[in-house]
Formats: sequence, structure tokens, C-alpha cells
Amino acid sequence: MILLTSNAQNIFWLGRYLNRIQYLCSQFPFHCNETALDYTHAFCLPAFDASSLNELVLDPEQPASFHQQFQNAKNNIHDLRGVISQKSFAELNQLLQQAERNAGFICDVCAECHDVLEAEEDEFLFLFFSLGQKMEQLDRQIRLKQTSEQTLHDLDQLSQHLDRCGVVSVTEAWQDLKRQPDSQHYYHFSDHIDSLFELVRL
Repeated sequence: MILLTSNAQNIFWLGRYLNRIQYLCSQFPFHCNETALDYTHAFCLPAFDASSLNELVLDPEQPASFHQQFQNAKNNIHDLRGVISQKSFAELNQLLQQAERNAGFICDVCAECHDVLEAEEDEFLFLFFSLGQKMEQLDRQIRLKQTSEQTLHDLDQLSQHLDRCGVVSVTEAWQDLKRQPDSQHYYHFSDHIDSLFELVRL
């Protein structure tokens, strides 16, 4: 299988969007104003308490809403036709149709999409999907000052896998981030990940 730059990037961002939606699903609806404000400040959202944040994530016009994030994931899935197996693509399409008929299914559908993609056997597809998930997790954990030890461990394994596969070396930037997991070092490492999509021809 040939995994082109655009394919790798779509898989990576699909991992990020599905992880983003699943985390938001785990928090919604927000009840505590303090928790809601932490979230809005971390992601620079125009909300001022739990109620206004709940309204924002349900507003289909808002970029941070369930609807908009799901559309981003949907676009990435459609761009992967011919990359993932026909069976998986058909299953994903069916799930997308369910969510389009009833927006209340978005959380369940995203979890099922995640399961379908994890079942794919292609090594590089799983690698970039997992990388997207873990990068999204670490971004959120740094922003919200959450525990990140397990995510750092998982990213360490993925970083080593990238090196072993000869995709590209991210060792130096990764070691910097591992020593000091803050926003500055995260974005530096993220720039190195972006460079993958200029080089990938697997």
C-alpha cells in the first residue's frame, strides 16, 4: 500500500478530531462554572459560564461545536476512500449517516468510528491515527494542566516506532518535550510532526 502525504495527514487529523469530540462528549453538559471557564480559557472560546459553554458547543455555527468538529472528522473520512478497507469505509459511511440523521448520536458514532479504525490492519494507518490521538490528548492536557504521564509514555513509543520505520527522526524535538512538557515544547514538536507530511511516501 502507498500512503501518500495527504493520506497520512487525513488519518492524523481524523485521530485528533475523533479524540477531541470524545473528550468533549465526556464533559458535556458542563455543570460547574469553574470547570467550564477552565475549558473556555484553555481553548479561547467565547463563553463565560457552564450554561453559555453548553450553548456554544450545541451551536452548529460555532467552530468548536459538536457539529463543526464532526464535519471535520467526516471530511477526513471521505478523503480516505481507497486508503482504508472497503468494509471499514462502508461501516464508517453508515455511522456518519446515523449522526447526520440525528445529531444526538454524534458521541456514540465517534466512539464506533474509533473502533472501526483501530481494527484496520495496516501498520502505517494505525501509526498516524494513533499519533493524531496522542497529540490531541497531550495538547489538551497541557492546556488544562492535566496529568500527562501516560500520554507522554505512549508518544515515546510512537516516536521510537517512527524512527524504526525510517519515516523521519523526531528524536531531538521529542526529547525536549519529554523533559519539559509545556506549550512551547509541544508546539516545537508539533512542527516536527507537520514536517512528516512533507516527507511521507510509504
